[in-house]
Amino acid sequence: MFKFTWIALLSPLWLFAEPLQYEIKGEAAIVINADTGAILFEKGAYQQRYPASTTKIATALYALTLKGDDLEMLVTAEQDSVASITQEAKQKSNYKHPSYWLEPDGMHIGVKRGEILSLHDLLKGMLINSGNDAANLIAQGLAPSIPLFMDQLNLFLKQLGCQHTHFTNPHGLHDPKHVSTPYELALITREALKNHTFREIVCQKRFLRPKTNKQEATTLLQTNRLLRPGKYYYSKAIGVKTGYHAKAKRAFVGAAQSDNRTLILVLMGYASSNDIFQDAINLFEAAFNQPKVQRLYLKAGPQKFALEIPQASALVKTYLAEGLALDYYLAEDPQAKCYLCWDPLVLPIKKDQKVGTVQLVTADGKVLKTAPLLASKEVKLSWPYNWFKKLPFWGWTVFLGGILFVLWILLRLNKR
Repeated sequence: MFKFTWIALLSPLWLFAEPLQYEIKGEAAIVINADTGAILFEKGAYQQRYPASTTKIATALYALTLKGDDLEMLVTAEQDSVASITQEAKQKSNYKHPSYWLEPDGMHIGVKRGEILSLHDLLKGMLINSGNDAANLIAQGLAPSIPLFMDQLNLFLKQLGCQHTHFTNPHGLHDPKHVSTPYELALITREALKNHTFREIVCQKRFLRPKTNKQEATTLLQTNRLLRPGKYYYSKAIGVKTGYHAKAKRAFVGAAQSDNRTLILVLMGYASSNDIFQDAINLFEAAFNQPKVQRLYLKAGPQKFALEIPQASALVKTYLAEGLALDYYLAEDPQAKCYLCWDPLVLPIKKDQKVGTVQLVTADGKVLKTAPLLASKEVKLSWPYNWFKKLPFWGWTVFLGGILFVLWILLRLNKR
């Protein structure tokens, strides 16, 4: 038996990658593949910026992580969750007031003190209509206090790999310490899109706010214009979230799907909402319309990989029946490495027997493709091991008996 081993192989035989070419009208952007994490386009993607209401993606992700599908819990609005203060007053106090306090001209779903809503409806109001009050109630309902919810949320985001994100409130109203990066917003959104409830909510065109103990039912519209009929409707769009305040300017996190491929886009620092939605459409289309190319890692035929096995008559030489290649989109260089995993082997080895596997593996350990490595010729036991193996039981008895007899004779002679 031979131990399991990994051996790094050669680099690909040829490389070809071409990032998306596009001049955005905003200050920062990134486009990634939601399935692989490959970066297709970026501009200033690692610089900290104010995320505005795209913060709510993180709030929703953490809430859904805590509660799963148990979203019917009821939350009663406390005064602290619906209290408001002007942005000017916040500035004059040097932002000493609670960061989560609402602003009179900010987005809201009209929650009143003492009003009771379900967590599910609050998630819809926060993600579809961008309700800042809904975000506060979610935080209030899932932690002893909103500041404690934010502490937990920030720890959760650090565990996701967001080292340059820090949120002081659950909704994204301006605070100098409330920051993230386009890249980390894309990471958060990538994780959120794995949740079926999140995906179901962010693609809805409107929020039917139900009748409560304080108000009659009403309908609130989606803020993402890629989902609504009109000039910027985009049939491939599946969500996610808009954002705006004066310091952040306009921000947008979007997701779109075509041919079983999901892309996530983050745009930040836009002066015009028209520009941000047009850039989103143009970038998505540029990515979806890129052709696929093929990278050849190993040609079919004899390989240089050989294995030395104790007691073998020769090295185990190998070949591939088919070349190891990977198809990918021009902007999505897979950055995969080629590895060899030998099978546990017992001699003799037959010609064309599978002796190992060649794998294409990404930096995060995902196996993209595999190919069986085959023996190019038979390998037997070497002499005298092959002779010992062929010796029958009675032969071994005679052989060992003869050795013992010789030793007995030598011992007798020595005593004389």
